[in-house]
Amino acid sequence: SDPRESLRGMLAQFGLRALQAQNIVVVQSELGSAPAIARALDRVDHAKVVGTLAGDDTCLVITRDVKEAKSVATELAAAIEG
Repeated sequence: SDPRESLRGMLAQFGLRALQAQNIVVVQSELGSAPAIARALDRVDHAKVVGTLAGDDTCLVITRDVKEAKSVATELAAAIEG
């Protein structure tokens, strides 16, 4: 299956919001879903994403700089909103 499609589906179903904080995007999600979202993001091999770190309901998406974080936050927020 397409990793990007899987990520979009995961965010649409479980994502609550994606907020930029400097070069990090904080993705808040339903309890227990953050590891799956992080894994889906890792599988996409996104050019702007350096790495991810997940708790239970929060996934940190690390980018190289503020500009890339803004772009990724916009992309992820759009997927969450469907």
